[in-house]
Amino acid sequence: METKTTMTRKSAKILFLNRVLGILTLLLIGGCEKIEVSSVAVFSEQIPGSKNHGPNGTWWGYNQSKIVRYGSTVYMYVVENENIDNNPNPNASNPSKIAIYRKEGEGAWQRGARFNTSRPGNILMDSEGIVHLIVFEPTYTLSTENGSYGRLKHYWFPNCKTGDITSFQEEIIVDNDGVSQGETVNIRVGASIGANDMIAVSYGMIKNHVVCYKEKNGIKWTQEFAGTALGSDFFYPYVAVTDFGITILAVQDDWTGPNQPNLYQKSRYFEKRSGTWINMDVINLQNHALAQSRPHLVDNSDIYIDENGLVNIIYLTSLNPSDKYQNSFIHGTRSGNAWTNQTLLTTDQKTNWVRMFEVAGQMYYICTTWDKVYIKKGINGEYKRLSVPKLEGIYPYLAAPRGGTSQSESYIDLLLLCGSSDSYPNAKNYYVRIAKSELAKI
Repeated sequence: METKTTMTRKSAKILFLNRVLGILTLLLIGGCEKIEVSSVAVFSEQIPGSKNHGPNGTWWGYNQSKIVRYGSTVYMYVVENENIDNNPNPNASNPSKIAIYRKEGEGAWQRGARFNTSRPGNILMDSEGIVHLIVFEPTYTLSTENGSYGRLKHYWFPNCKTGDITSFQEEIIVDNDGVSQGETVNIRVGASIGANDMIAVSYGMIKNHVVCYKEKNGIKWTQEFAGTALGSDFFYPYVAVTDFGITILAVQDDWTGPNQPNLYQKSRYFEKRSGTWINMDVINLQNHALAQSRPHLVDNSDIYIDENGLVNIIYLTSLNPSDKYQNSFIHGTRSGNAWTNQTLLTTDQKTNWVRMFEVAGQMYYICTTWDKVYIKKGINGEYKRLSVPKLEGIYPYLAAPRGGTSQSESYIDLLLLCGSSDSYPNAKNYYVRIAKSELAKI
């Protein structure tokens, strides 16, 4: 039988070990949370969102332009997908709706016109303050069709500056007869508008890459191939209209068979300059040692044309042998025909997305993990955590020049959309606004 003295010594030892474990736990937690919360003042508010996670929750389409600003007015859209409660296929017999929203100053969000869609689209702002929507409209009525067959449409709102977002004009960019044509345009559409108000949309199609563009006051859309016989499908294009032409950053997305993961192992850059298209690999890891066991090695995170007219891109690699969710991010800058690549330091947590924006010639980065948002100044700057509401599976979208938001605007506008399937049907989404004057605190 143990004596009281023995039990006391054991209790003391256990208490000591528990204290040590507690200290270690606090140190570990401190390690994960060591990035301080920034003093940058942030405005945030909850916004409407999709009821269902997929296949067409508003969060989907990480390459797309989803929020724009013109002066004191901000526009976004929401995919209303209650229609897939009973039938998961948002086809022409069961379309979801894409609804435009407008916020004036400190006012509430106002909902405007709604259009048939099967996937999220792109919202753009021209130099005169007219907002544009690029929408994929399903055309096939077969009940089992998942909404992948359809036409690409362009809507714009001539009177939006007066607050009217119900009156619109429309045109077809790429048509589909809804009967026998099959796929005429891919659902993973990217879009951009230039300072000259030329709109360009891009998508991959049967190992080719397609661009449709229309000049300001143009009569019709022009369709060209940015690349042909590419050997892979390149989807989710980030598009930027530039002073010299058009640039596109897209990622391999090759189907490998039923119930098999698609391949994401190379990223490709397309550029139209002086009327001629070129394309090249940004990174190709098909021969990497992990390629056979890990289908997803590469993805893209942003494209940005800076104040000097240089193309900036961010892509990521997933090459940690023991953790496929540990990403490394590379910022590439293209000057002439040469790329300069720099690895971005990220947070001490697993980073999913990095977006960039420029203020007074200085590049800044927004970085998101599963449930936190960070900001930093410059390639080598320290990340500071932003004080924003917590949500899971964050997909961040910035109002950026490629979407038509002028660099001269006084605010940074950000959508934080919930990509966590477990959060639906009650997922929360947020609009975030930061005055650029606050960046002096970083």
